[in-house]
Amino acid sequence: MPQIHITYTPNLPSQSQLESFVIQIHKSVSPLISSDATNFKTYLTPIERSVIGLADKEKAVMHIDFRMFAGRSAAIKQEVAKTILALAKNTFSQPNGVETEITLEVGNLDNDNYHKVIVNQ
Repeated sequence: MPQIHITYTPNLPSQSQLESFVIQIHKSVSPLISSDATNFKTYLTPIERSVIGLADKEKAVMHIDFRMFAGRSAAIKQEVAKTILALAKNTFSQPNGVETEITLEVGNLDNDNYHKVIVNQ
């Protein structure tokens, strides 16, 4: 059920670890929000061009947009954020790597307007 969109700049360190990072998110957050990890959906979108700040130094950026059905408390959302950011820090930290800013927004899907169909089962 969670819909996760991850966008990142081309200079993000450890890009080869993106898929394993996503699986870690699915496994770690699933028990926090009482949702089966097989229902998580994550979309990885590289950003081809971007301008960070005044473009005066090299900086990598990753933004994670995590959406789930409403009904979770603020404390659960904070725990989700803390868990994902800790996983990101562990995955993308590199000695002497490019400075990397990782941001995260945890929010709700609109329950009344979220629709799903499964075909070809």
